Amino acid sequence: MFTDLEEQPADKILALMSAFNDDPREQKLDLGVGVYKDPTGVTPIMRSIKAAEKKWWEIERSKSYVGLVGDPAFSDAIISLVLGGGTPRKLVAAAATPGGTGAVRQGFELFKIANPDVRVFVSDPTWPNHISILKYLNIPCESYRYFDNETRGVDFDSMVSDLSRAKAGDVILLHGCCHNPTGANLNKQQWQVITDLLNKNGATP
Repeated sequence: MFTDLEEQPADKILALMSAFNDDPREQKLDLGVGVYKDPTGVTPIMRSIKAAEKKWWEIERSKSYVGLVGDPAFSDAIISLVLGGGTPRKLVAAAATPGGTGAVRQGFELFKIANPDVRVFVSDPTWPNHISILKYLNIPCESYRYFDNETRGVDFDSMVSDLSRAKAGDVILLHGCCHNPTGANLNKQQWQVITDLLNKNGATP
């Protein structure tokens, strides 16, 4: 059954991690995976996380199945934290997902069901997994310029120009913060410009 499967190319970031671990130099600095590390190279568990886990462990009463979309109370709390009280709850949907890439995958599948002709715009560059998932789901992928290699920042004018091609029924994949892989983020004014543009052309962020 598995004889026709092809070996997939190695993930560049994970390959970089392996190369870093194999490098014997003491002065090496890991700038690969976007996680915090202390001076010894360990990603510690923050004290606040430890405290929250301990508190939850003390009050948790069950690990029973909570349903397809996760814990409703948790979703309500996250919606309130992110959006505040200004948005009516009935206008917002939330679902638990198995990590960030899992959320993107489920979102793409939902878009494909809702609109079989959906087209997704992704930043250039973006996390390679995004494009792989779109190809697997047979969803057309368009790129929008995002990063300027000379200024080492967001190429905002080009981004706006490319996203102006989007129309109702299209989906725009945006990175809310810590753009992957560049780390270059939009400022508040730029986010407002993008919001106004998508409201005008009807594309879904």
